[in-house]
Amino acid sequence: MEKVLLVEDERELQRAVKAIIELSGYEVVAASDGKEAFEIVTKQNFDVIVMDVMMPVMDGITSLKEMRKIGISTPIILLTAKSMVDDKVEGLDAGANDYITKPFDAKELLARIRALTRVKEEETKKFVIGNVSFNKENSEISTNVASLKLNQDESKIMEILVKNQERAVSCEEMTRRVWDENVPKDKLTMYVSFLKDKFDILSADIMIKDEDGYQIQRI
Repeated sequence: MEKVLLVEDERELQRAVKAIIELSGYEVVAASDGKEAFEIVTKQNFDVIVMDVMMPVMDGITSLKEMRKIGISTPIILLTAKSMVDDKVEGLDAGANDYITKPFDAKELLARIRALTRVKEEETKKFVIGNVSFNKENSEISTNVASLKLNQDESKIMEILVKNQERAVSCEEMTRRVWDENVPKDKLTMYVSFLKDKFDILSADIMIKDEDGYQIQRI
């Protein structure tokens, strides 16, 4: 079941929209401000985020920027006031995928969600870094030497690493995004070690740096 994060501070509207999305077959998690939304997406994976712009504590655009800053690429639809053109422009420039103005028709919102989930399904399944190709569809890494299958956890770690090459991902963030729960650090260390061993077998020209978090780099 595809999973949607709904971020809306107006309680009645939040309940109504949540019910509409759920009736269309999605699992929905609700948040009431941008800060809460940011904390949730570092612990759970979503297929689409629907987020209001004007909210207390942290507004939607600030939350969007913080999500993109740490490499969260989940498609985001912003809910904006009809007259706030600047919000739409700033949101799209910050990395939003779409926007819809209030008041909106439920059918239109659902159509926008379906469109973004289709795009997400069709996004690239293959990544290349150095002499290594990673196919997340079949959880396989390969070089001109050989190909090796990754288990589910190794594949999740590899995907996070290749999507966040510009920064180090902390141990806490990595464990939350791989297992959706707190797990002993030793478990993550073990799976990273498995990946390093596979890189050696493949004569890969990449490495996993693990000084201040985990980051994949060319050797």
